[in-house]
Amino acid sequence: MKKFKISSLVYVALFVLLIGVVGFFSAKKLVSFYVNDEIVNNEYDEERGSKLEMDIASNFFGQFEFVNINGLFHRILGQREMNEVVKLKNGHLYHPIGYVDDETLEKYADRVALFDKYLESRGTDLIYIMTPYQICPYHDYLPEGIEEYGNSDVDRMFAYLDVRGVDTLDIRKRMHDDGIDQCDMIYITDHHWTTQAGFYAYGLLEDYIKDKTGCEVDAKITDESQYDIRKYEKWHLGSWGNDVGRYFAGVDDFYLYVPKFDTNLTNDFGQTGKMQELAYNMEPLQKRDVSSKYTYDHVLTNSAQHFVNNDCINDVKVLIVGDSFSRTVCPFLAMGYSEMDFMPDYETSRITMEYIEKYDPDVVIMLYYPSFGIRSTAYEFQVPEDLN
Repeated sequence: MKKFKISSLVYVALFVLLIGVVGFFSAKKLVSFYVNDEIVNNEYDEERGSKLEMDIASNFFGQFEFVNINGLFHRILGQREMNEVVKLKNGHLYHPIGYVDDETLEKYADRVALFDKYLESRGTDLIYIMTPYQICPYHDYLPEGIEEYGNSDVDRMFAYLDVRGVDTLDIRKRMHDDGIDQCDMIYITDHHWTTQAGFYAYGLLEDYIKDKTGCEVDAKITDESQYDIRKYEKWHLGSWGNDVGRYFAGVDDFYLYVPKFDTNLTNDFGQTGKMQELAYNMEPLQKRDVSSKYTYDHVLTNSAQHFVNNDCINDVKVLIVGDSFSRTVCPFLAMGYSEMDFMPDYETSRITMEYIEKYDPDVVIMLYYPSFGIRSTAYEFQVPEDLN
């Protein structure tokens, strides 16, 4: 009994020591984060707690390795849920999308229809898109007992927009008709779609824009053989992958489309160069770091939002309003048309009559991920309520 008590005390002491060491280095990291603006893989999500709670969690010493080990045990035990992330039957990670009531959807559809009517009065076309995501309506990949309503939300939103006369593009159906499983166009560990999906979506948009405006577009842009498609193997562990670790579902390959043909763009900072120089940030691809969930965002997100195509064969101006899914489509749009302006979905209040009159777009593209397209900030256009 005495030996048992002594050994128990030793274990308790070691445990307390471990907690103390981890706590000390975690506190040190947190101080450095606040005082020295040290960058960590921190993405604030109000649904997960306060910003302070997120900051503490992000600076927890050895956080990534603890998550990796936990994810490995979940995988060995055949468990499909961890940290509110679900592993689908096809191995993809997913966080279920909740039900959105019809009243909310109709309210947003009314806002889009109002915007569309205003643009139509100026001779501008609008097309509304909600992107495919991990749950394909043509396949059953959901584990038993998991409820999700994303496709229902999308179907009803499209129906409300169609009734109101708004042009819509259902890429889920187009992929299915083209023999593509949409899940092949989505990262396994991330909510984003792939660069291959962005190239595919651009082709559909080019068809729409050519039909509406009658413009000509350089055929090389939709010719996949005209690109150096660079593969970065086991490079991207997405936002959901970081929640469950690299062993729970693996690590994604990352691809980048780099034109073999000459391009000549100028951005809103006055910089002129090739598409890959202005639209891509190549720094995250210099060194592999699977503890970062920002490969997609950091490579495809550029502080420049406006591009002029100096060698364009048409005079079409495009405005794309969207979330981060738009980022993999924007480089192709910038090469295809005389001007492209990107407006983040959370800044739609900046879309005023003055802005539209000044930029004077020929086509407006609204492109949203389902759960991002169901939030009020995506529809705060400052246009007249009465256009009669």
